[in-house]
Amino acid sequence: MAAAAPRCQVQSSVGSGSERPPVGQRVVPVVVGVSYRNSSIAYRERLDRLLDERDWTRVALADEWALVRTCNRIEFVLATSTPAAAAERLSRWVKKELGQTRFYVLEGHSAIAHLFRVASGLDSMIVNEGQILDQLRAAGRQARMAGSSRAVLSPLFDAAVNAGAAAKSTLKGGSDSVASLGLALAVKKLGHKPNDVLLVGTGKMSKIAAAKLQGSRIHVVSKRSNLPSSLRLELVPERKIGDVLRRCELVVCATNHRGYAIDAGDVADSKRKKVIVDLAFPRNVDPSVRSNPGVELLDLDDIARYASRLRFRGISRAERLVEQEASRFEIRLKASRLSLELPALFRWADAMRSKETDAALRRLGRLSPRDRRIVEALGRRITSKMLAKPAAFVKSSSQDLPQEERMRLLRAVFMEG
Repeated sequence: MAAAAPRCQVQSSVGSGSERPPVGQRVVPVVVGVSYRNSSIAYRERLDRLLDERDWTRVALADEWALVRTCNRIEFVLATSTPAAAAERLSRWVKKELGQTRFYVLEGHSAIAHLFRVASGLDSMIVNEGQILDQLRAAGRQARMAGSSRAVLSPLFDAAVNAGAAAKSTLKGGSDSVASLGLALAVKKLGHKPNDVLLVGTGKMSKIAAAKLQGSRIHVVSKRSNLPSSLRLELVPERKIGDVLRRCELVVCATNHRGYAIDAGDVADSKRKKVIVDLAFPRNVDPSVRSNPGVELLDLDDIARYASRLRFRGISRAERLVEQEASRFEIRLKASRLSLELPALFRWADAMRSKETDAALRRLGRLSPRDRRIVEALGRRITSKMLAKPAAFVKSSSQDLPQEERMRLLRAVFMEG
């Protein structure tokens, strides 16, 4: 997007006893959020303002967390052993503050696959659009810097970026920007290429407009005075904005300005049909301009509906690749959990061996150094042999008895019994 480019920001126990090893808790990735698919831009704006004003991390109480904020989605990415409770806390908080909540909640494999789809552009308003991959990469980096992304979310974001890049290479078509699609829709609504166009904001929007609207006179309202001469843009002095606005058939807004740059009064005396495209988040144009029958306002929600009718090749192949990569990551995540839990079990067993061996040696009285070594070695061999098969049992997996269930059984036998 132009000057109002979508934003992406990041906000960023084991118990043990002398007679039992730590009881491992299963920490899973969770995504709680809203997007253009299930919420209006008005709702996302309200949630966006809330997150600027309040610290949501105190509500979620997750082990790890990150926040993805763009013009099309606001998603809380968590790692927690209590996914349902964390999601419920966030939902209650948002409902209390905003009066309603529209969250979707995904956990485990579903959360992993979703983040991979987001990174690949498969869940974007425009399939294969280019910005989201960089936004996810920035989210992962900022979460690590904030110290809120560690054993689960740090590798998850890295894997999502890698899977997204691989999936995007299989997609054909798409990759248009929201700005270029918005311009195409506006020209379609007008029925012809406009003679005069007003751009409020510059950046990438200027280049896109110059490319898409060749032959149109493009007027620009900008704080910049050094517009590229190659783009043939006409800088509008502030005192003449009203005159230019009235004669332009197409107006495009894309600024980082909070608040409305155009309201109903600015188009009240418009004598000709006019299409206004608002590409900003939060919005630059007051929705009340729609009360003027000669003005058609297109915001991000309107562009999303238009984009949903477009078709792209290669989606099925990209979806399969994303699903495969999500499954691979889930396996690695489970293996990393085992790499933490199994050593804890062995440490507990060794502590028990040492305790019981010392007690036996005291009861045996005076032994030669050789005899003491034999007793101690006997204890180590018994411990090792006793744990060999349980460890092999947990490391294997099957459809009927996956690793998570095997680890649960092992905890029940050795840790909780």
